[in-house]
Amino acid sequence: MNLSLSSKSDSMSITLKKVLDEFTLLNETTKEHYAVILIKVMINLITNSKEMTMQGLTHEIKTAGEYLINHAQAGHGRSELVLRSTLTIYQHYISKGLQHSKADSMEALKSSLIEISQELIDIINRSKDNIKTQCLKFFNNRFKVLVVGYSNVVIYSLIEAFKAGIVMQIYIPECRPKSEGIETYRQLTEIGYPCKLIFDSAIGQVMENIDMVLTGAEAVVENGGIINRVGTYTTAICAKFQKKPFYVLAESFKFTRLFPLSQKDLSDSIRYSQEEPSFSEKLKLPENLDLINPLCDYTPPDLITLLFTDVGVFTPSAVSEELIQIFHT
Repeated sequence: MNLSLSSKSDSMSITLKKVLDEFTLLNETTKEHYAVILIKVMINLITNSKEMTMQGLTHEIKTAGEYLINHAQAGHGRSELVLRSTLTIYQHYISKGLQHSKADSMEALKSSLIEISQELIDIINRSKDNIKTQCLKFFNNRFKVLVVGYSNVVIYSLIEAFKAGIVMQIYIPECRPKSEGIETYRQLTEIGYPCKLIFDSAIGQVMENIDMVLTGAEAVVENGGIINRVGTYTTAICAKFQKKPFYVLAESFKFTRLFPLSQKDLSDSIRYSQEEPSFSEKLKLPENLDLINPLCDYTPPDLITLLFTDVGVFTPSAVSEELIQIFHT
């Protein structure tokens, strides 16, 4: 019996390593969205699974998902939350599929789950276009726009607007400590977008000249607030004070069943980066520097004007109703 348990444990360890290696390879060698990569890895897991029961297969999927959350990197210094929210939605779809499945064999069941997985990939692949379509109605050539951090869907929407002849003046904070704003600046200026890179400390000064703020999100929480790169909350406060609209662009697979009320409600793994921030070599830092190095912050719903998603444009108060529909249908 012990030998059997040991063999099963060894087999699971091998499976988990394969899952992580596959996710890492695809993330480094393809331009696909991390959510699509995650689900493709899960499809391969289901396809190659040796489990002979539905319970065993669902346990394998859940275990592999948690392992990825704890060990994988989604890219651009994102927290574990971006993978966790995607996995939560994915497991919900799988659970619904199992409840309504009429498969009469494990192979038929696996085929059904793979079909459901592919449907979710199709939804994710369409999400950016759906959000872009909503955004174009709000964009105007005369606008000056502050873009917070690095977001695939924000960059895509701006580039598509540029192609449609809507060329706005973009202001991009550097977004320390990882300076993702520099990558946003690079991608937009490569196609000829007029952009200005600003120091994070200059956001308050620049805000009075801004027409709108755009940001992505690592997660949209139940009360309509968002969790995103550190500095988003500060920017939202400045926008609120200056009476500037603060718009969030986020795919529906980032909706998550969290309900933070303050910064301290975020787990330490989400709030703090384990990596050392980079400083200029010209700076002479004190020894034993006692540094707070936050990774993400929470922006409450009262600071957000609208959320543009692939399933519609929502006020923050409407997000709860949408989450109920997602998780209870």
